[in-house]
Amino acid sequence: METQILKSLLRWSLWGSLFIVEPSIFARVFEWNSRIIDVQLTITSIDIGVAAVLILYWTVLFTIGIGATIVKVMKGNVYQADSYPLQDSERPHL
Repeated sequence: METQILKSLLRWSLWGSLFIVEPSIFARVFEWNSRIIDVQLTITSIDIGVAAVLILYWTVLFTIGIGATIVKVMKGNVYQADSYPLQDSERPHL
């Protein structure tokens, strides 16, 4: 499972970052009524919020990646748990 997580982290980071940056892109494309609101202040506020959520998202992905890497390193190449022979086993181990 940790190998699948590590392989999908790049896809999650690219698509997730694009999804998070969308409000900032739409704020620049959207036609604002400058008589009612301060356009520059609104766009700056949106950019600050997007940057905060983007940094949080990258931190979460980085933490998940570190956890998956630790599990992968600790497992190693052996896929058997308790592979040592038992003395009181009823059937012989091959």
